[in-house]
Amino acid sequence: MEPLAVTFGRALKIWWSYTWRGFVLMLLVMIPFQIFMFSYFFSHIPKPGQDPAEALRMAGGIMTAWPFLVAALLALQVQAMRWMLNRARWSDFRVALLPRDQ
Repeated sequence: MEPLAVTFGRALKIWWSYTWRGFVLMLLVMIPFQIFMFSYFFSHIPKPGQDPAEALRMAGGIMTAWPFLVAALLALQVQAMRWMLNRARWSDFRVALLPRDQ
């Protein structure tokens, strides 16, 4: 099997395959997270005459959720790459993982 040149068009096909898969998977996390943030934000807004420190407590909850969001998005990006490598079909080439020649 002879290697093909990495052209702009082939690189674009790989990039697009990865990007749309990552976007689809990202929606699975971002939509529920946005719903959580919306409900959390509006349930913790200080009422008139209430202690303004309530806003700081709200920020603490948001900052606690942030590392979980980042970890979930990172894991989904790895899954998007696996999905692309296992399932993508291009018209003139394929991507394969081969062991390094020793």
